[in-house]
Amino acid sequence: MNITDKFSRKLRDVRISVTDRCNFRCSYCMPKEIYDSNYKFFRKTEILSFEEIIRLTKILALLGVKKVRLTGGEPLLRKNIHLLISHLKEIRGITDISMTTNGVLLTEKKAKLLKGSGLNRLTVSLDTLNPENFHKISGSKYSPLDVLSGIDNAKNAGFQNIKVNMVVKKNVNHEDIIPMLDNFKNTGCIVRFIEFMDVGNVNFWNKDDVTSLEDILNIISEKYHIKPLEKNYNSEVAKRWSYQGGEFGVISSISNPFCGDCSRIRLTAEGKLFTCLFANKSHDIKGLIRSSESDDKIKNYLVDMWSDRDDKYSETRIVDGKYKIIKKAEMSYIGG
Repeated sequence: MNITDKFSRKLRDVRISVTDRCNFRCSYCMPKEIYDSNYKFFRKTEILSFEEIIRLTKILALLGVKKVRLTGGEPLLRKNIHLLISHLKEIRGITDISMTTNGVLLTEKKAKLLKGSGLNRLTVSLDTLNPENFHKISGSKYSPLDVLSGIDNAKNAGFQNIKVNMVVKKNVNHEDIIPMLDNFKNTGCIVRFIEFMDVGNVNFWNKDDVTSLEDILNIISEKYHIKPLEKNYNSEVAKRWSYQGGEFGVISSISNPFCGDCSRIRLTAEGKLFTCLFANKSHDIKGLIRSSESDDKIKNYLVDMWSDRDDKYSETRIVDGKYKIIKKAEMSYIGG
């Protein structure tokens, strides 16, 4: 079964946040000024169990979902996450399972468990190779070497074409663009530069802090000859280029929105569904799952929800030349 929204966009992907907790305090996601020792994260009983996630994913697969991405917070903080992956892998219709992680918990043992459980792909967040800048951005005790070690462990476990995501902020880490490409060329890893996005309300977003797609390409072109590449699939969010020694991508939600091809739905750790990364309203699916409602009733609810979807925030964020300000879900809550 295939369902479409008001703009004829099919439902194909689900991003599942398995925890709202993280061992980093990145300024653009979970700034330490907000997420301090007094911040109240969800209790265990408030978040979806593996069984509940599996049940919902089975229903989503009946509606056309083929790809699952596990996010957080930091998904590797969720105990026995490999067991969830192994069950998701068995769901008929699910063809691809991936994970976004900061990489510092990717030990040799953990990487092998993830690969053995059926995880297809890994994306690792790394915003700089400069130790001082890393501590400033991540607000953590870790170093870039910890992330690089995790990437090496993943490669040794058999993961290929690992994506390395770098959120680029002007005058913060834009000078690290070339060092990132230098470091990952001829490694098989694909660096993806992400424009600083206005997700949530606490990341102090300002359009003047955005290093745009054009800016990024100009910086790279000063050293490397680059060549545009075709999309791997229609709803791919990153524009792709080749350079000497590899490939890189740019996710440009600010300067070049890609709402027209968006096929994603997002599930938070506490069981709320969002039909857009920038949405200001959610749908409580946990209430249905924990009630006595049948799978058919839940499926019909999802069909109605997606059919009513008309989100195009990135294409409409500017009104009369100004960026509109609305209350949105935080990045760490919605799972990116």
